[in-house]
Amino acid sequence: MNTMIKICKRIVGGGMVDNIDKYPFMATLWYLDGSEFSFKSGAVYIGKKFFLTAAHCVKDRDPERTLIRMGSCRINGLPETMRVVRVYKHPQFNTSNLRNDIAIVEVDKEPSDKYFPVRLPCNHLVNHCYNVGDKVIVLGFGKENTRNGSQQHLENLKEVQLRIRRLSDTRYNRRIITQDMFLAGNYENGIVMDACTGDSGGPCIKLIKGNWVVVGIVSWGNGCGKIQYPGVYTKVLSYNTWIRQICGFSPCTNH
Repeated sequence: MNTMIKICKRIVGGGMVDNIDKYPFMATLWYLDGSEFSFKSGAVYIGKKFFLTAAHCVKDRDPERTLIRMGSCRINGLPETMRVVRVYKHPQFNTSNLRNDIAIVEVDKEPSDKYFPVRLPCNHLVNHCYNVGDKVIVLGFGKENTRNGSQQHLENLKEVQLRIRRLSDTRYNRRIITQDMFLAGNYENGIVMDACTGDSGGPCIKLIKGNWVVVGIVSWGNGCGKIQYPGVYTKVLSYNTWIRQICGFSPCTNH
């Protein structure tokens, strides 16, 4: 079963984002490799000093060697840098099948006021979040192809619009897609749209009642750009109580 779990790091299809004001909550994780920090994965700002990412992105990573950077559509020279002080991987995260693939990252200071957080889903919005066929947006800096074996990231933030997929319409084994995961992909005019990453740990967002809500975190996929194997996402709503308790957020309100 574990051979199905393949972490890819690229958006397939979609277009470039030219103004970060469109998605001011988009963030990135960097890790100290040797003498320099290198871009590793996506993240999303959820308020105060906290960000969400995938647990597999911070597995075995030393927080003291990790940064969060945000504030631009360009990966080089991101203006806002914060030092990671603590990482909260979900206590039931399973590295073999990537169940509960979600983590909270706490930084040393709040980002500037102009980088306002994305909304978290609340239980009363359950009927708006994961309906088959609904449109979602995935953001990331991952490369869109793997020519010559390269997986170097893009210089510019990319977005792709996907649709939530029904498990029975794919070739995934039902046993490996749990109730805390969902699938998203698209196929238009002969082109597969996918983000079986984009990058891992990045946000899958949905416009609900006029607000961007982070409904998913990019988790894994069986390759990228395969119509029968759409990307697999961590269902953020399943972790609403845990997130709010760790971050000290107030209970949900009807928004």
